[in-house]
Amino acid sequence: MNFIKKYKAVILIVLFAFIIRLINLDKTGGLWYDEINIYSIASQSFPAGMLKADAHRFLLFPLYYLIYHLWITLFGNSDLVIRLMSVFFDILSIGAAFFAGKTIGEFLEKDEKFNIRTGTIYALLYAVNSSFIYYAQEAKFYSLAFFLINLLVIFWLKFLKNTDKKHFWLFYITNILLIYTYTSQILFTLLVYGVTMAYFAACSRFKENFKYLLILLSAYIPLAVFAIYIKHYFSGNFDAVVYDNSFILLAVQNYFSPVLAGVQNNILDFQNIWLKGMFNFKFWLFVMYPVLLILGGICISLKKYNISRYIIAVPLLYLVFHITASNLSYYKVLVRYTLMILPLLLLLASAGICAIKNTKLQNTLLIFYVIISILGIFTINGAVNIKRPDGYREVAEALIANSVNPQADFVLPIRVGLLDKYYKIEGEKFSLYILNGEEAQKTYLTAEEINGIKNDKQNLHKYYRRYLLTNTPDKNFENYIKKEFLKSNDVVIITDRTISMFTGEQIRMIIHSGNYEKFPIQFLRLSKLNNDLLYTASKNLKLKQHLNVKNWEIFVFGI
Repeated sequence: MNFIKKYKAVILIVLFAFIIRLINLDKTGGLWYDEINIYSIASQSFPAGMLKADAHRFLLFPLYYLIYHLWITLFGNSDLVIRLMSVFFDILSIGAAFFAGKTIGEFLEKDEKFNIRTGTIYALLYAVNSSFIYYAQEAKFYSLAFFLINLLVIFWLKFLKNTDKKHFWLFYITNILLIYTYTSQILFTLLVYGVTMAYFAACSRFKENFKYLLILLSAYIPLAVFAIYIKHYFSGNFDAVVYDNSFILLAVQNYFSPVLAGVQNNILDFQNIWLKGMFNFKFWLFVMYPVLLILGGICISLKKYNISRYIIAVPLLYLVFHITASNLSYYKVLVRYTLMILPLLLLLASAGICAIKNTKLQNTLLIFYVIISILGIFTINGAVNIKRPDGYREVAEALIANSVNPQADFVLPIRVGLLDKYYKIEGEKFSLYILNGEEAQKTYLTAEEINGIKNDKQNLHKYYRRYLLTNTPDKNFENYIKKEFLKSNDVVIITDRTISMFTGEQIRMIIHSGNYEKFPIQFLRLSKLNNDLLYTASKNLKLKQHLNVKNWEIFVFGI
């Protein structure tokens, strides 16, 4: 009873957060590409089946796939049940956020009320944050990663304050769990490691804790082995991403305000949207007020508490790394790649807001923030209502409703197994992406172009330009398509218009517009390949059915 009384506010926050995360959780379209791709691996046996399905992707998130596999084994594989796993870990993360806030409070002040209030504020900020809610409703690894980051922060702060074996080993274990749940967070953990060394050096505690720092490095040994033996271990499909430095404003808005933007891809020249918003009351209400409150809280924390100046180094350096890499290399950052720093930013903001001496002002600012956040969450660009990519279930339903022959050969947009959860294809399965392979490229690109694509990733637009401008496919390319895709008299081509979105005329207009290089080459290339595939199929077979399902198009060919 005393526990409930003491933590009543946190319990209410958790219950409220749980209810919000259940709203619109079961998406009518089913799992979208990223989600169904993860499911297609996690539904295999651990680890042999997963390694066979996609060894590279499995080794990027090994612990996540294990947990996912256990979850669907225990509770079933319905879309709702799968999404509930993310909700479950996000709710755990809110509890962990409270204790992380309480822990930093203990680091800053000796007042228990201050400590509990800091934890409560952090739990509250986390509970109503649109980005956390959005990913709590997505069947991906983010919510689990956020939970592990909050756990890591708890034990990291305890270790910094009191370097005994218990706190070290708890810090070490959560470090390992985070790294092997989401291996790209090696950067995050290395920055935490670097800040730890800097803090101990400043406190003249480096020598006495050197052994712990050496042990921490051992966590990276398996990851180093992966990176050595797997070529392009940390690679990604960045030619689908657009980027400019207005990304910083986009990230700040998605971090702190309830109005989400550019969730799937960056929005170029985003500063123009902010400039227009300066004359809009709703923009100040739903974007600027939340952003200014959180940034203000962080500034107060930095001014008042020494430890905050060490903690802030992690998110700042994390952002600097991603932005620098995006400007100087083929890599392009998306907001979701940087969300791992958001817990630390909200933690610092919580400490700063809690340090406001005027309690009435503090409460007023928080209440207004919560009201704005809740209202914003339910707008068209809020976490529970924002448009998400179309799922594969609606494709399966359209195939069944229109009696499409499952024994036909199917050409799918990218991976061939992504419909399997909802629809059993009995014929052969092919991927449009095969046409992006080097064997196919030899039939529509020159040797010089192929070599440039392999070795000069930052100038892909240059090497694809000639092919993209062609009106019809080369005879060699047509023959390749006939040989590889049109083996049967019944062929079904499924087109995802979110990736193959341009007609031939639109592609030519883009190339001649002067903005060609601002368009992701991935979408231009796949659009052209899909257009050539459909052209060749239409030339050799008869179109029997043409179905439109939101952003999907289904072409049924026969004789």
